[in-house]
Amino acid sequence: MALAANWSSLSLWSSSIRVEDGYRWIDLEEICWVEVGVTSTVTRLKEVVLKRILILGSILLALGMWNDSHAGGFNIYEMGSRATSLGGAFTATADDPTALFYNPAGIGWLNRGIAVSANVSPIAPISKFTRASGATVGLYPGDVESQTADRIYMPTGLYMSYRHNERWSGGVGFFTPFGLGVDWDDPETFPGRTLSTNSQIRSYYISPVITFRPHSSIAFSAGVHFVVSTLKLEKILTQSFGTDGTAYNVIKVDLEGTSGLSVAPAAALMIRPSERFSFGVNFKGGVTNTFEDQDGDLKHLPTGIEPLDLSVAAQLNQLGRKQKVGGDLKYPAILSIGMRYMPADRLALMADFVWFGWHTFDKVELEFSNPALNTILREDYQDGQEWRFGAEYIISESFRFMGGLAYDNNPQPIGSVSPLLADANRWDYSLGLTYTMHKMEITAGYMLVTFEERSTVVNGEGFNYDGFDGVYKNIAHIPTLGLTYHF
Repeated sequence: MALAANWSSLSLWSSSIRVEDGYRWIDLEEICWVEVGVTSTVTRLKEVVLKRILILGSILLALGMWNDSHAGGFNIYEMGSRATSLGGAFTATADDPTALFYNPAGIGWLNRGIAVSANVSPIAPISKFTRASGATVGLYPGDVESQTADRIYMPTGLYMSYRHNERWSGGVGFFTPFGLGVDWDDPETFPGRTLSTNSQIRSYYISPVITFRPHSSIAFSAGVHFVVSTLKLEKILTQSFGTDGTAYNVIKVDLEGTSGLSVAPAAALMIRPSERFSFGVNFKGGVTNTFEDQDGDLKHLPTGIEPLDLSVAAQLNQLGRKQKVGGDLKYPAILSIGMRYMPADRLALMADFVWFGWHTFDKVELEFSNPALNTILREDYQDGQEWRFGAEYIISESFRFMGGLAYDNNPQPIGSVSPLLADANRWDYSLGLTYTMHKMEITAGYMLVTFEERSTVVNGEGFNYDGFDGVYKNIAHIPTLGLTYHF
């Protein structure tokens, strides 16, 4: 009774605010406070309260980033609330500290001095699976319909920028642009349990950059990304027993670990030839995180059937219940190109094209301390593209309204669509509102992510590499909140 041990595919501003060249500016050196009785007191009180909110929010975000609810799709572009409200079309705008993610060259036009920004975009995904009829039923017994457990994932972006003078600026960003969280409900009866019951991938990027602005209309940026990842994969192995061939859950497999540190390059460009038009390019280099000597645990699940339990225990003793596991996890390079145009004084339109070099994610090799368990996960990803569009209307000096639309062409081939990750082409729809008061900015928004239905069966033929065929339906709700403060 040999056990199958194959893994599935891993797969601000007061009345002193001004608008210049279509961008918001706050010249701290030019702001003068005029004490006028109650009005001044109220204004100063608001500033103190909002500043404390920002500080408290930053602390909570910093603590929350490390909890177990941290993922939400293999690529996460929602690293800034204002950008998210604009559908992610921010490459040629990049006019707050979140530029450190979307286009670091943009910080060359920020106000002199220090600015910080804390952003969080909780993701509430819902995934449903309906098993195909035919061969899949015999290979993967269990519930006909399944869905993922209710979870909230917390992509986060924290940024600090500093503009030294007209030419030089710098900053550092912390963001989580890649993550995966797929936790199937009722794992004991989920038909794909031998492939995956819970998969969690979390990437942590720290990115210091320097920006040089040699001319009033152009800026360049260069930097690096320091990247660490955490990985958790769980599944349940089954064993057929008895004359009726009933499949029993016999072993729970749990792989967990943290990668070593890797480094990737970063570069960006911003051009603003006129007051109403800007053009931006941002590049993030690909990176490979290597996992070495990570923990693998094979836990016996007793069935109460003595001959079966004795057989499984003997095989576990032979294989080794505690394993050390290693492997590489590759993240793609990202290139974004964007334009911003103001057809009217209060209206700005944005458009971005984003390319992901997913072709590097062709396979994942897992090496165990017992070579008999070594596994190659077939991925075969193709390069992916996104088209992002946004619009912003300046209601007043204090309020801005934003909307966005994005189309994401997924890179995952039909063969690697699995319980570990079932991606599909998607449409994103977003709205948001920004409130500014003296040195403080608050943005709140919402994005709805709708996935096209993805089936691994075409014209009656199943294409999943492991023979686990069916239909996946996904949707995600993403509220977003950002707090920015200029010192």
